[in-house]
Amino acid sequence: MKNLLKSKPQIGFILPGFLIYTIFAIIPIFSAMYYSFFEWPGIGEKTFVGLDNFITLFTDETVAPIFYNALFNNLKYILCIWFVITPVQFILAYILFIKIRGAQYFKLMLFLPYVISSTIIGFFTTLIFDPNIGSLNAVIESMGGTKGLWLGDPNMAFKILILVVLWQCIGTGMMIFYSDMQGIPNSLIEASEMDGANEWVKLTKIIFPMSISSFTTNMVMSTIWALAVFDLPFLLGGVTGGADKSLDFVNIMFYRYTFGTALNGKSNMGFGAAISVVMFLIIAVITLVLTQLLKKLEKN
Repeated sequence: MKNLLKSKPQIGFILPGFLIYTIFAIIPIFSAMYYSFFEWPGIGEKTFVGLDNFITLFTDETVAPIFYNALFNNLKYILCIWFVITPVQFILAYILFIKIRGAQYFKLMLFLPYVISSTIIGFFTTLIFDPNIGSLNAVIESMGGTKGLWLGDPNMAFKILILVVLWQCIGTGMMIFYSDMQGIPNSLIEASEMDGANEWVKLTKIIFPMSISSFTTNMVMSTIWALAVFDLPFLLGGVTGGADKSLDFVNIMFYRYTFGTALNGKSNMGFGAAISVVMFLIIAVITLVLTQLLKKLEKN
């Protein structure tokens, strides 16, 4: 080993990170795959059940509809990030790039929500939109209006979640886009201006094509995050998934069935492991397909 480190000293720099990643990421993945074939409450003996956990997840008349609803919410969440939040982040980055008045102030204000804890954001969102104690209903009632259900309304709860996420996370993607735009050569912009290009032409023919790598980074990261989201939906909807399970996501379902008593009145680490394995495969497939599509677009 010493001779190897002497001949290839770079291994000494890589090894600590590799060991940490293996212990806390690689080993848990294979452990989850192993436990998914067992019925196990977390303590005591494990009972081998083969593929029963997966069969229950996809076909059980009680469990499967809950899983499909939660997965649908995750996928709907991804689409909102792709087609609503990411374009807004790009537009705001462009506005900052063209150096509007007060750009530094807006940059700070837009990024600031990201450093606020999700717990605090969830708490204040509840204080505003809760149908019973929310300040929004108090304001509406004081003006003679009719109080709304807000988080208690299945049609409104998901929209409120997206608004909160848009406010909280808009700064991260915006800064990635902005940093990429800063790398565009000024000579290219100046040459286009000399050729008579207006702002729309510069945006569509220069800035947008040269920001595709940022779209890849933002969309891949946000996709992984959206499929693993837990904190804000849990804080706004609770462990049951909110009104009519409109805020029920797969990780919240995982929490109920793994650590709660939602499955046959008892916790089941094996069933929870099966959920995590399925989500790992879904994340891997979606991320791989998305990355390949964006790379092709970037090359073109």
